Amino acid sequence: MEQLHDAEQWEYGALSDMILKSDDAIVLADAQGVVLLANAGACDVVGVPGEALVGLTLQDFGRDTMRDFQTMAVEAVIANNVEVTVRDARLRHSSGNTSAVDLTMTPTATDRGPLVAIGIRAPKEKYRQTKLFRGLLEAAPDGMVIVNSDGVIVLVNAQVEELFGYRRAELVGEPVEILVPDRYSGMHMAFRNGYVSEPRSRPMGLAGDLHARRKDGSEFPIEVTLSPLETDEGLLVSAAVRDISERRRMQEETDRVKDEFFATVSHELRTPLTSMIGYGELMTDLEELSPQGQRFLSVIMRSAERELRLVDDLLTLVAIEESGLAIRSAEIDLERVVREAVEAARPRAEEAALQLSLETPGIAVPLYGDRDRLGQAMDNLLSNAIKFTPREGQVRVVLRSRGPSAVIDVIDTGAGIGDEEPDALFERLFRTRDAVAQQTPGAGLGLTIALAIVEAHAGTIEVVSSGPAGTTFRMTFPLRPGRVND
Repeated sequence: MEQLHDAEQWEYGALSDMILKSDDAIVLADAQGVVLLANAGACDVVGVPGEALVGLTLQDFGRDTMRDFQTMAVEAVIANNVEVTVRDARLRHSSGNTSAVDLTMTPTATDRGPLVAIGIRAPKEKYRQTKLFRGLLEAAPDGMVIVNSDGVIVLVNAQVEELFGYRRAELVGEPVEILVPDRYSGMHMAFRNGYVSEPRSRPMGLAGDLHARRKDGSEFPIEVTLSPLETDEGLLVSAAVRDISERRRMQEETDRVKDEFFATVSHELRTPLTSMIGYGELMTDLEELSPQGQRFLSVIMRSAERELRLVDDLLTLVAIEESGLAIRSAEIDLERVVREAVEAARPRAEEAALQLSLETPGIAVPLYGDRDRLGQAMDNLLSNAIKFTPREGQVRVVLRSRGPSAVIDVIDTGAGIGDEEPDALFERLFRTRDAVAQQTPGAGLGLTIALAIVEAHAGTIEVVSSGPAGTTFRMTFPLRPGRVND
Protein backbone atom coordinates (compact mmCIF):
# COMPACT_ATOMS: atom_id res chain seq x y z
CA MET A 1 0.00 0.00 0.00
CA GLU A 2 1.26 3.49 -0.83
CA GLN A 3 -0.07 6.85 0.31
CA LEU A 4 1.09 10.46 0.16
CA HIS A 5 2.55 11.85 3.33
CA ASP A 6 2.65 15.44 4.65
CA ALA A 7 5.97 17.28 4.74
CA GLU A 8 5.67 18.86 8.19
CA GLN A 9 9.16 19.14 9.73
CA TRP A 10 9.97 17.47 13.02
CA GLU A 11 12.55 18.64 15.60
CA TYR A 12 14.83 15.61 15.89
CA GLY A 13 14.84 15.51 19.68
CA ALA A 14 11.04 15.55 19.85
CA LEU A 15 10.85 12.84 17.22
CA SER A 16 13.35 10.66 19.11
CA ASP A 17 11.41 11.04 22.38
CA MET A 18 8.18 10.06 20.67
CA ILE A 19 9.72 6.94 19.07
CA LEU A 20 11.37 5.79 22.29
CA LYS A 21 8.11 6.17 24.26
CA SER A 22 5.93 4.52 21.62
CA ASP A 23 4.40 1.11 22.34
CA ASP A 24 4.82 0.24 18.67
CA ALA A 25 8.08 -1.20 17.32
CA ILE A 26 9.75 1.65 15.37
CA VAL A 27 13.16 2.11 13.75
CA LEU A 28 14.44 5.47 12.51
CA ALA A 29 16.90 5.46 9.58
CA ASP A 30 18.57 8.06 7.41
CA ALA A 31 18.37 8.43 3.64
CA GLN A 32 21.13 5.84 3.18
CA GLY A 33 19.32 3.24 5.29
CA VAL A 34 21.59 3.53 8.33
CA VAL A 35 19.79 2.94 11.64
CA LEU A 36 19.80 6.05 13.85
CA LEU A 37 17.43 4.90 16.56
CA ALA A 38 15.46 1.81 17.58
CA ASN A 39 12.99 1.60 20.44
CA ALA A 40 12.39 -1.28 22.81
CA GLY A 41 9.63 -2.80 20.68
CA ALA A 42 11.90 -3.00 17.64
CA CYS A 43 14.67 -4.55 19.74
CA ASP A 44 12.27 -7.24 20.93
CA VAL A 45 11.31 -8.11 17.36
CA VAL A 46 14.90 -8.86 16.31
CA GLY A 47 16.35 -9.80 19.68
CA VAL A 48 19.18 -7.24 19.49
CA PRO A 49 19.79 -4.37 21.99
CA GLY A 50 19.07 -0.86 20.71
CA GLU A 51 22.64 0.35 21.01
CA ALA A 52 23.81 -2.62 18.92
CA LEU A 53 21.38 -1.71 16.11
CA VAL A 54 22.49 1.92 15.79
CA GLY A 55 24.93 2.31 12.93
CA LEU A 56 23.81 -0.83 11.13
CA THR A 57 22.15 -0.56 7.76
CA LEU A 58 18.63 -1.73 7.18
CA GLN A 59 20.16 -4.57 5.21
CA ASP A 60 21.78 -5.82 8.40
CA PHE A 61 18.78 -5.07 10.55
CA GLY A 62 16.13 -6.44 8.25
CA ARG A 63 17.88 -9.73 7.57
CA ASP A 64 16.44 -11.66 4.63
CA THR A 65 13.50 -9.47 3.77
CA MET A 66 15.09 -6.02 4.09
CA ARG A 67 18.20 -7.13 2.23
CA ASP A 68 16.29 -7.36 -1.01
CA PHE A 69 14.62 -3.98 -1.16
CA GLN A 70 16.02 -1.68 1.53
CA THR A 71 18.04 0.64 -0.73
CA MET A 72 15.32 1.03 -3.35
CA ALA A 73 12.56 1.36 -0.74
CA VAL A 74 14.30 4.07 1.30
CA GLU A 75 15.13 6.09 -1.81
CA ALA A 76 11.58 5.77 -3.13
CA VAL A 77 9.99 6.75 0.17
CA ILE A 78 12.12 9.90 0.48
CA ALA A 79 12.17 10.91 -3.17
CA ASN A 80 8.44 10.55 -3.72
CA ASN A 81 7.27 11.46 -0.22
CA VAL A 82 5.05 8.37 -0.06
CA GLU A 83 4.33 5.91 2.71
CA VAL A 84 4.88 2.27 1.71
CA THR A 85 3.52 -0.75 3.56
CA VAL A 86 5.01 -4.18 2.92
CA ARG A 87 2.58 -6.91 3.90
CA ASP A 88 3.65 -10.20 5.44
CA ALA A 89 7.39 -9.50 5.43
CA ARG A 90 9.65 -12.08 7.08
CA LEU A 91 12.06 -10.91 9.80
CA ARG A 92 14.52 -13.17 11.58
CA HIS A 93 15.06 -13.00 15.33
CA SER A 94 18.59 -13.34 16.72
CA SER A 95 17.54 -16.80 17.95
CA GLY A 96 17.09 -17.89 14.34
CA ASN A 97 13.27 -17.89 14.36
CA THR A 98 11.41 -15.89 11.73
CA SER A 99 8.11 -14.05 12.04
CA ALA A 100 5.67 -12.42 9.65
CA VAL A 101 5.22 -8.66 10.07
CA ASP A 102 3.87 -5.62 8.25
CA LEU A 103 6.55 -2.94 7.63
CA THR A 104 5.29 0.61 7.19
CA MET A 105 8.02 2.97 5.86
CA THR A 106 7.07 6.63 6.41
CA PRO A 107 9.02 9.67 5.05
CA THR A 108 9.78 12.04 7.93
CA ALA A 109 11.13 15.61 7.45
CA THR A 110 13.38 16.73 10.36
CA ASP A 111 15.77 19.55 11.12
CA ARG A 112 18.54 17.06 10.30
CA GLY A 113 17.15 16.32 6.85
CA PRO A 114 14.79 13.64 5.46
CA LEU A 115 14.60 10.42 7.48
CA VAL A 116 12.52 7.23 7.28
CA ALA A 117 10.49 5.89 10.22
CA ILE A 118 9.83 2.17 9.92
CA GLY A 119 6.92 0.78 11.94
CA ILE A 120 6.92 -2.97 12.60
CA ARG A 121 3.51 -4.50 13.33
CA ALA A 122 1.92 -7.91 13.42
CA PRO A 123 -0.06 -8.50 10.20
CA LYS A 124 -3.62 -7.30 10.33
CA GLU A 125 -5.93 -10.20 11.13
CA LYS A 126 -8.31 -9.41 8.34
CA TYR A 127 -5.50 -9.43 5.80
CA ARG A 128 -4.16 -12.71 7.15
CA GLN A 129 -7.61 -14.29 7.04
CA THR A 130 -8.16 -13.06 3.49
CA LYS A 131 -4.83 -14.51 2.40
CA LEU A 132 -5.61 -17.80 4.13
CA PHE A 133 -9.07 -17.95 2.55
CA ARG A 134 -7.67 -17.36 -0.94
CA GLY A 135 -5.05 -20.02 -0.37
CA LEU A 136 -7.67 -22.54 0.70
CA LEU A 137 -9.82 -21.57 -2.27
CA GLU A 138 -7.03 -22.28 -4.73
CA ALA A 139 -6.16 -25.55 -2.99
CA ALA A 140 -9.76 -26.84 -3.22
CA PRO A 141 -10.11 -29.87 -5.54
CA ASP A 142 -13.43 -28.57 -6.93
CA GLY A 143 -14.22 -25.44 -8.86
CA MET A 144 -15.16 -22.74 -6.34
CA VAL A 145 -17.45 -19.86 -7.35
CA ILE A 146 -18.18 -17.12 -4.80
CA VAL A 147 -21.15 -14.85 -5.53
CA ASN A 148 -22.76 -12.00 -3.61
CA SER A 149 -26.42 -11.71 -2.65
CA ASP A 150 -27.21 -10.25 -6.08
CA GLY A 151 -25.80 -13.32 -7.83
CA VAL A 152 -22.72 -11.49 -9.11
CA ILE A 153 -19.47 -13.48 -9.18
CA VAL A 154 -16.85 -11.94 -6.88
CA LEU A 155 -14.23 -14.69 -6.78
CA VAL A 156 -13.32 -17.95 -8.56
CA ASN A 157 -10.39 -20.33 -8.33
CA ALA A 158 -8.13 -21.86 -10.97
CA GLN A 159 -10.28 -25.02 -11.17
CA VAL A 160 -13.20 -22.92 -12.41
CA GLU A 161 -11.05 -21.56 -15.23
CA GLU A 162 -10.15 -25.12 -16.22
CA LEU A 163 -13.74 -26.42 -15.94
CA PHE A 164 -15.49 -23.63 -17.82
CA GLY A 165 -12.80 -22.32 -20.18
CA TYR A 166 -13.06 -18.71 -18.94
CA ARG A 167 -10.28 -16.57 -17.54
CA ARG A 168 -11.22 -15.40 -14.07
CA ALA A 169 -11.19 -11.78 -15.24
CA GLU A 170 -14.02 -12.71 -17.64
CA LEU A 171 -16.15 -14.08 -14.79
CA VAL A 172 -15.64 -11.67 -11.90
CA GLY A 173 -18.39 -9.04 -12.00
CA GLU A 174 -20.68 -11.17 -14.20
CA PRO A 175 -23.97 -12.74 -13.06
CA VAL A 176 -23.54 -16.38 -12.11
CA GLU A 177 -26.10 -17.32 -14.78
CA ILE A 178 -23.23 -17.01 -17.29
CA LEU A 179 -22.34 -20.56 -16.16
CA VAL A 180 -25.91 -21.89 -16.42
CA PRO A 181 -27.55 -23.24 -19.62
CA ASP A 182 -30.08 -20.77 -21.06
CA ARG A 183 -33.03 -23.11 -20.52
CA TYR A 184 -32.35 -23.11 -16.76
CA SER A 185 -31.51 -19.42 -16.41
CA GLY A 186 -34.91 -18.15 -15.25
CA MET A 187 -35.42 -21.05 -12.87
CA HIS A 188 -31.91 -20.58 -11.49
CA MET A 189 -32.52 -16.90 -10.75
CA ALA A 190 -35.70 -17.77 -8.85
CA PHE A 191 -33.88 -20.46 -6.89
CA ARG A 192 -31.01 -18.08 -6.13
CA ASN A 193 -33.37 -15.44 -4.75
CA GLY A 194 -35.05 -18.05 -2.57
CA TYR A 195 -31.71 -19.31 -1.31
CA VAL A 196 -30.57 -15.83 -0.28
CA SER A 197 -33.72 -15.41 1.80
CA GLU A 198 -33.03 -18.69 3.63
CA PRO A 199 -29.34 -19.58 3.24
CA ARG A 200 -28.08 -22.98 4.38
CA SER A 201 -25.59 -25.59 3.25
CA ARG A 202 -27.12 -27.94 0.74
CA PRO A 203 -26.04 -30.26 -2.10
CA MET A 204 -27.54 -30.07 -5.59
CA GLY A 205 -27.45 -32.38 -8.59
CA LEU A 206 -26.98 -35.63 -6.66
CA ALA A 207 -29.39 -37.30 -9.08
CA GLY A 208 -27.18 -36.27 -12.00
CA ASP A 209 -29.77 -33.94 -13.55
CA LEU A 210 -27.87 -30.65 -13.11
CA HIS A 211 -25.78 -29.19 -15.94
CA ALA A 212 -23.39 -26.28 -16.38
CA ARG A 213 -22.34 -24.37 -19.51
CA ARG A 214 -18.78 -23.78 -20.66
CA LYS A 215 -17.55 -20.69 -22.50
CA ASP A 216 -17.84 -22.53 -25.84
CA GLY A 217 -21.51 -23.32 -25.12
CA SER A 218 -21.03 -27.03 -24.39
CA GLU A 219 -22.67 -28.50 -21.32
CA PHE A 220 -21.56 -31.04 -18.73
CA PRO A 221 -23.23 -32.71 -15.72
CA ILE A 222 -22.26 -31.37 -12.31
CA GLU A 223 -22.84 -31.65 -8.59
CA VAL A 224 -22.90 -28.42 -6.60
CA THR A 225 -22.64 -27.81 -2.86
CA LEU A 226 -23.86 -24.40 -1.70
CA SER A 227 -22.65 -22.81 1.53
CA PRO A 228 -23.47 -19.35 2.93
CA LEU A 229 -20.57 -17.07 3.97
CA GLU A 230 -21.34 -14.21 6.34
CA THR A 231 -18.87 -11.32 5.81
CA ASP A 232 -18.52 -7.68 6.80
CA GLU A 233 -19.68 -6.79 3.29
CA GLY A 234 -22.82 -8.95 3.56
CA LEU A 235 -23.84 -12.46 2.56
CA LEU A 236 -21.71 -14.35 0.06
CA VAL A 237 -22.54 -17.80 -1.32
CA SER A 238 -19.86 -20.38 -2.02
CA ALA A 239 -20.62 -22.94 -4.73
CA ALA A 240 -18.34 -25.99 -4.99
CA VAL A 241 -18.76 -27.29 -8.56
CA ARG A 242 -17.74 -30.85 -9.48
CA ASP A 243 -17.75 -32.29 -13.00
CA ILE A 244 -19.34 -35.75 -12.84
CA SER A 245 -19.11 -36.60 -16.55
CA GLU A 246 -16.67 -39.47 -16.00
CA ARG A 247 -18.59 -40.79 -13.00
CA ARG A 248 -21.82 -40.77 -15.00
CA ARG A 249 -20.16 -42.54 -17.94
CA MET A 250 -18.77 -45.23 -15.66
CA GLN A 251 -22.14 -45.64 -13.91
CA GLU A 252 -23.95 -45.99 -17.23
CA GLU A 253 -21.45 -48.58 -18.39
CA THR A 254 -21.74 -50.46 -15.10
CA ASP A 255 -25.53 -50.44 -15.30
CA ARG A 256 -25.44 -51.63 -18.91
CA VAL A 257 -23.15 -54.55 -18.11
CA LYS A 258 -25.17 -55.45 -15.02
CA ASP A 259 -28.47 -55.36 -16.90
CA GLU A 260 -27.06 -57.51 -19.69
CA PHE A 261 -25.82 -59.97 -17.09
CA PHE A 262 -29.19 -60.08 -15.35
CA ALA A 263 -31.05 -60.60 -18.61
CA THR A 264 -28.72 -63.31 -19.90
CA VAL A 265 -28.57 -65.24 -16.64
CA SER A 266 -32.31 -64.93 -16.11
CA HIS A 267 -33.17 -66.34 -19.53
CA GLU A 268 -30.62 -69.12 -19.17
CA LEU A 269 -32.07 -70.10 -15.79
CA ARG A 270 -35.75 -69.72 -16.62
CA THR A 271 -35.83 -72.39 -19.32
CA PRO A 272 -34.49 -75.31 -17.25
CA LEU A 273 -36.49 -74.24 -14.17
CA THR A 274 -39.73 -74.18 -16.15
CA SER A 275 -38.90 -77.64 -17.47
CA MET A 276 -38.17 -78.94 -13.96
CA ILE A 277 -41.47 -77.63 -12.62
CA GLY A 278 -43.39 -79.09 -15.55
CA TYR A 279 -41.93 -82.56 -15.14
CA GLY A 280 -42.36 -82.30 -11.38
CA GLU A 281 -46.07 -81.66 -11.80
CA LEU A 282 -46.31 -84.73 -14.02
CA MET A 283 -44.49 -86.84 -11.43
CA THR A 284 -46.95 -85.89 -8.68
CA ASP A 285 -49.57 -87.94 -10.56
CA LEU A 286 -47.45 -91.08 -10.52
CA GLU A 287 -48.90 -93.72 -8.21
CA GLU A 288 -45.57 -95.55 -8.03
CA LEU A 289 -44.00 -92.79 -5.85
CA SER A 290 -43.61 -93.73 -2.20
CA PRO A 291 -44.56 -91.26 0.57
CA GLN A 292 -40.87 -90.47 1.01
CA GLY A 293 -40.54 -89.88 -2.75
CA GLN A 294 -43.53 -87.53 -2.61
CA ARG A 295 -41.81 -85.53 0.15
CA PHE A 296 -38.60 -85.34 -1.83
CA LEU A 297 -40.52 -84.23 -4.91
CA SER A 298 -42.35 -81.59 -2.87
CA VAL A 299 -39.02 -80.14 -1.72
CA ILE A 300 -37.73 -80.08 -5.30
CA MET A 301 -40.90 -78.34 -6.54
CA ARG A 302 -40.82 -75.65 -3.82
CA SER A 303 -37.15 -74.91 -4.46
CA ALA A 304 -37.65 -74.71 -8.22
CA GLU A 305 -40.68 -72.44 -7.84
CA ARG A 306 -38.74 -70.15 -5.48
CA GLU A 307 -35.87 -69.90 -7.94
CA LEU A 308 -38.30 -69.26 -10.80
CA ARG A 309 -39.84 -66.39 -8.85
CA LEU A 310 -36.36 -64.91 -8.40
CA VAL A 311 -35.64 -65.22 -12.12
CA ASP A 312 -38.98 -63.59 -12.94
CA ASP A 313 -38.11 -60.75 -10.57
CA LEU A 314 -34.77 -60.25 -12.34
CA LEU A 315 -36.47 -60.16 -15.75
CA THR A 316 -39.07 -57.71 -14.47
CA LEU A 317 -36.39 -55.46 -13.03
CA VAL A 318 -34.41 -55.39 -16.28
CA ALA A 319 -37.60 -54.61 -18.22
CA ILE A 320 -38.42 -51.74 -15.83
CA GLU A 321 -35.00 -50.13 -16.25
CA GLU A 322 -34.77 -50.62 -20.02
CA SER A 323 -38.19 -49.44 -21.17
CA GLY A 324 -40.39 -48.96 -18.13
CA LEU A 325 -42.95 -51.31 -16.65
CA ALA A 326 -45.49 -52.65 -19.14
CA ILE A 327 -49.02 -52.16 -17.78
CA ARG A 328 -52.16 -53.61 -19.39
CA SER A 329 -54.93 -51.73 -17.62
CA ALA A 330 -58.60 -52.60 -17.43
CA GLU A 331 -61.48 -52.22 -15.00
CA ILE A 332 -60.80 -54.79 -12.25
CA ASP A 333 -61.98 -55.68 -8.76
CA LEU A 334 -59.10 -54.95 -6.38
CA GLU A 335 -60.81 -56.98 -3.64
CA ARG A 336 -60.59 -60.10 -5.81
CA VAL A 337 -56.92 -59.46 -6.66
CA VAL A 338 -56.04 -59.12 -2.97
CA ARG A 339 -58.06 -62.20 -1.98
CA GLU A 340 -56.39 -64.35 -4.65
CA ALA A 341 -52.93 -63.20 -3.53
CA VAL A 342 -53.72 -64.08 0.09
CA GLU A 343 -55.00 -67.53 -0.84
CA ALA A 344 -51.90 -68.16 -2.96
CA ALA A 345 -49.68 -67.25 0.00
CA ARG A 346 -51.59 -69.36 2.53
CA PRO A 347 -49.61 -72.60 1.99
CA ARG A 348 -46.33 -70.74 2.64
CA ALA A 349 -47.82 -69.16 5.76
CA GLU A 350 -49.04 -72.52 7.08
CA GLU A 351 -45.65 -74.08 6.41
CA ALA A 352 -44.08 -71.27 8.50
CA ALA A 353 -46.70 -71.77 11.26
CA LEU A 354 -48.12 -68.27 10.74
CA GLN A 355 -51.71 -67.09 11.00
CA LEU A 356 -52.67 -65.31 7.76
CA SER A 357 -55.89 -63.28 7.75
CA LEU A 358 -57.72 -60.97 5.36
CA GLU A 359 -60.12 -58.09 6.04
CA THR A 360 -62.05 -56.52 3.14
CA PRO A 361 -65.16 -54.34 2.75
CA GLY A 362 -67.05 -57.39 1.50
CA ILE A 363 -67.93 -55.66 -1.78
CA ALA A 364 -66.13 -55.04 -5.06
CA VAL A 365 -63.47 -52.32 -5.04
CA PRO A 366 -63.38 -51.01 -8.64
CA LEU A 367 -59.95 -50.01 -9.91
CA TYR A 368 -58.47 -49.32 -13.33
CA GLY A 369 -55.25 -51.31 -13.40
CA ASP A 370 -53.29 -54.39 -14.38
CA ARG A 371 -54.61 -57.44 -12.51
CA ASP A 372 -51.41 -59.48 -12.93
CA ARG A 373 -49.02 -56.70 -11.94
CA LEU A 374 -51.07 -55.74 -8.89
CA GLY A 375 -51.16 -59.40 -7.91
CA GLN A 376 -47.38 -59.49 -8.29
CA ALA A 377 -47.01 -56.49 -5.97
CA MET A 378 -49.25 -58.20 -3.39
CA ASP A 379 -47.28 -61.45 -3.73
CA ASN A 380 -44.03 -59.59 -3.06
CA LEU A 381 -45.34 -57.82 0.04
CA LEU A 382 -46.84 -61.03 1.43
CA SER A 383 -43.66 -62.98 0.71
CA ASN A 384 -41.66 -60.31 2.51
CA ALA A 385 -43.99 -60.36 5.54
CA ILE A 386 -43.95 -64.16 5.78
CA LYS A 387 -40.12 -64.35 5.55
CA PHE A 388 -39.55 -61.88 8.37
CA THR A 389 -42.26 -63.03 10.79
CA PRO A 390 -41.20 -65.67 13.34
CA ARG A 391 -43.19 -68.88 13.83
CA GLU A 392 -46.53 -68.57 15.59
CA GLY A 393 -46.71 -64.95 14.40
CA GLN A 394 -49.42 -63.21 12.41
CA VAL A 395 -49.70 -61.59 8.99
CA ARG A 396 -52.79 -59.48 8.35
CA VAL A 397 -53.97 -57.97 5.08
CA VAL A 398 -56.50 -55.15 5.35
CA LEU A 399 -58.21 -53.67 2.28
CA ARG A 400 -60.44 -50.63 2.68
CA SER A 401 -61.75 -47.67 0.73
CA ARG A 402 -60.79 -44.27 2.07
CA GLY A 403 -62.39 -41.42 0.18
CA PRO A 404 -61.27 -41.53 -3.46
CA SER A 405 -58.53 -44.08 -2.70
CA ALA A 406 -58.13 -47.78 -1.99
CA VAL A 407 -55.71 -48.62 0.82
CA ILE A 408 -54.04 -52.01 1.36
CA ASP A 409 -52.11 -52.63 4.57
CA VAL A 410 -49.88 -55.70 4.95
CA ILE A 411 -49.18 -56.03 8.68
CA ASP A 412 -46.80 -58.51 10.26
CA THR A 413 -45.59 -59.24 13.79
CA GLY A 414 -41.92 -59.49 12.86
CA ALA A 415 -38.96 -57.68 14.43
CA GLY A 416 -39.33 -54.52 12.32
CA ILE A 417 -36.66 -52.89 10.16
CA GLY A 418 -34.50 -51.59 13.02
CA ASP A 419 -32.37 -48.54 12.29
CA GLU A 420 -32.68 -48.80 8.51
CA GLU A 421 -34.10 -45.86 6.56
CA PRO A 422 -37.58 -46.88 5.31
CA ASP A 423 -36.89 -45.49 1.80
CA ALA A 424 -33.77 -47.67 1.51
CA LEU A 425 -35.95 -50.80 1.62
CA PHE A 426 -37.18 -50.04 -1.90
CA GLU A 427 -33.70 -49.74 -3.43
CA ARG A 428 -32.57 -52.47 -5.79
CA LEU A 429 -30.66 -55.33 -4.11
CA PHE A 430 -30.97 -53.70 -0.68
CA ARG A 431 -31.13 -56.05 2.30
CA THR A 432 -31.29 -55.10 5.96
CA ARG A 433 -28.43 -55.96 8.29
CA ASP A 434 -30.66 -58.43 10.16
CA ALA A 435 -31.61 -60.20 6.92
CA VAL A 436 -27.94 -60.60 5.99
CA ALA A 437 -26.92 -61.69 9.49
CA GLN A 438 -29.73 -64.27 9.74
CA GLN A 439 -29.18 -65.45 6.15
CA THR A 440 -32.84 -64.89 5.31
CA PRO A 441 -33.50 -65.97 1.69
CA GLY A 442 -34.03 -63.18 -0.82
CA ALA A 443 -32.22 -60.95 -3.30
CA GLY A 444 -33.63 -57.58 -2.34
CA LEU A 445 -35.76 -57.19 -5.47
CA GLY A 446 -39.35 -57.73 -4.31
CA LEU A 447 -39.96 -54.30 -2.80
CA THR A 448 -38.20 -52.56 -5.71
CA ILE A 449 -40.60 -54.23 -8.14
CA ALA A 450 -43.60 -53.54 -5.91
CA LEU A 451 -42.64 -49.85 -5.89
CA ALA A 452 -42.45 -49.76 -9.70
CA ILE A 453 -45.85 -51.46 -10.02
CA VAL A 454 -47.53 -49.13 -7.53
CA GLU A 455 -46.07 -45.99 -9.13
CA ALA A 456 -47.16 -47.21 -12.58
CA HIS A 457 -50.71 -47.18 -11.18
CA ALA A 458 -50.29 -43.60 -9.86
CA GLY A 459 -50.22 -44.96 -6.32
CA THR A 460 -47.87 -44.83 -3.35
CA ILE A 461 -46.18 -47.43 -1.18
CA GLU A 462 -44.65 -46.71 2.21
CA VAL A 463 -43.70 -48.08 5.59
CA VAL A 464 -46.22 -46.51 7.97
CA SER A 465 -44.98 -48.19 11.15
CA SER A 466 -42.13 -50.42 12.20
CA GLY A 467 -40.94 -51.54 15.59
CA PRO A 468 -40.66 -54.50 17.94
CA ALA A 469 -44.35 -55.23 17.42
CA GLY A 470 -43.96 -55.57 13.66
CA THR A 471 -44.07 -53.67 10.37
CA THR A 472 -46.90 -52.26 8.28
CA PHE A 473 -46.51 -51.68 4.54
CA ARG A 474 -49.23 -49.57 2.94
CA MET A 475 -50.20 -49.31 -0.73
CA THR A 476 -52.62 -46.57 -1.80
CA PHE A 477 -54.32 -46.41 -5.22
CA PRO A 478 -56.72 -43.89 -6.74
CA LEU A 479 -60.13 -45.47 -7.27
CA ARG A 480 -62.05 -45.34 -10.53
CA PRO A 481 -65.73 -46.24 -10.15
CA GLY A 482 -67.19 -48.27 -12.95
CA ARG A 483 -68.20 -51.75 -14.08
CA VAL A 484 -65.93 -54.51 -12.90
CA ASN A 485 -64.78 -57.17 -15.39
CA ASP A 486 -64.66 -60.74 -14.09
